[in-house]
Amino acid sequence: MNITCVYTVETYNSIEKPMGMAAEIPFGIATIATVLENAGHDVELLVITPDTPLDKYIKDNINKKKPSLFCLTAVSTQYWQAKKVAKYVREIDPSIFLLLGGHHASLNSEEVINENIFDAICVGEGEKAILSLADSLSEDKNKKLPFLLKNNIPHLWIKDRETNEVIKNPTGSFQQDLDGPYIDRGVWDRWIERPDEYPSILLGRGCPFKCTYCSNHAMAKLSEGLYVRFRSPKHIIGELDYIRNSYPKVDRVILEVETFGANRKASYAVFDALAEYNRTLDKPLTFTINMALTSNYMMNPERRVELFEKTRAANITTINIGLETGSERMRKILKRPRYTNEELIQFCKDAQNNNIRIVFFVLLGLPGETIDDYYETIKVVRLAQPHYCYVSIFFPYLGTDLATTAIDMGLIDKEHLSPKAERSSPQLSLPGFSNRRIRFEYIVFFWRAYIGIWPFLKVVANVAGSFLKAYPKIYSFYWSLRNNFSFIMKLTNKYNVHNRKLKEIKKTVNTREDVFYH
Repeated sequence: MNITCVYTVETYNSIEKPMGMAAEIPFGIATIATVLENAGHDVELLVITPDTPLDKYIKDNINKKKPSLFCLTAVSTQYWQAKKVAKYVREIDPSIFLLLGGHHASLNSEEVINENIFDAICVGEGEKAILSLADSLSEDKNKKLPFLLKNNIPHLWIKDRETNEVIKNPTGSFQQDLDGPYIDRGVWDRWIERPDEYPSILLGRGCPFKCTYCSNHAMAKLSEGLYVRFRSPKHIIGELDYIRNSYPKVDRVILEVETFGANRKASYAVFDALAEYNRTLDKPLTFTINMALTSNYMMNPERRVELFEKTRAANITTINIGLETGSERMRKILKRPRYTNEELIQFCKDAQNNNIRIVFFVLLGLPGETIDDYYETIKVVRLAQPHYCYVSIFFPYLGTDLATTAIDMGLIDKEHLSPKAERSSPQLSLPGFSNRRIRFEYIVFFWRAYIGIWPFLKVVANVAGSFLKAYPKIYSFYWSLRNNFSFIMKLTNKYNVHNRKLKEIKKTVNTREDVFYH
């Protein structure tokens, strides 16, 4: 059966190649597409931007491929685009079965299914469910609800268009064996400007922590079985081999996992496997990894020594830390792992002494946050001196505890949430930390945190980038200029090439300026 998978993006490089590098491949729908392909279905992938001409891409796909099933995915900020695409598909060919998966469908199931846009939604993990749906649709060309009901497909809510009857199948168990087929990266190459740059691989699924702003605590309740799962080291190494054979220029890989460090045994098994693998290569790979900082490392110097020995051996050169806020008071509200700012700063110093780059993820405008909390974050960043900070403004993902808290406090009206400018435009105004002030501090964050530490022009460049992101219309205008005027593209590409060459040079001299350039 012919199937079309659709992924939507808000910011993009160009309509033809919206994604900049391989790290942007989303694992969810990429896994779904791969599972469907391996089962013998003909799958085409489309990446849609807000400015994509639907008649050129969607209509053309329908006319040429004649798909029976459209699979779409969305978090809350992607939902408006997913609806736009689904409505267009329904206008072109009403016979096509429309399915929505992703976190928004899972955590806002009643609202989504009652909008009468999608024929079905997937609640929770979808590999088995969507494959069962595709196989059922292949057998029943009329796509009648009674036929689908006979199969009682777990995780799927199915709606009859004629009667509006909704069948809410219960969720099954979480996928326990993650050593399945490697995601087909080739289908994404069409949409990626630099498909051989910074590929990422998924080491596991789930998170043991209950952070209130994150969807994990809500997703963990949807199914049965172990939620925190890891791939085997052997399977991870196999995917690294697959990537190197497919993209010979790859020299750095991002290891995506939400819980690395929370399970020392599993973490170190992967570290050891990476070290052994690198010893077989003429040019060892370097790795970036997300790290969950727990008391194992923060309060135990011996454990930190052991950790950095493992990371050096595995050639892990960058550790990403979800700081979110430098306020210890706010970290308690967010239910983040417990550690003091002094312990965090010491960890960063120890990492840097071991030639490990530290990158922070910072979140502004949280419910309950004050301007003093924000200044505490600035203070921590200046003392810890991470090599870079990814700064975001809090977006209330519906279905999470913190979004519910914000709604109950009257800080947001979920009916009027802006679906655009995810994490770069404030959604709420706090007592003593107004909407306007949050936006301003988002823009000047790099000035406050890095002036006197970074080169002046680098600080200014990052402030300018934050300014563009903070104003969606200006940002869209910038991208429109960039995509429509060849000389801007040439200048941008020349700048990017220059920076990549500079990074390679700086790697050889082991300087702290080998950081993320934007």
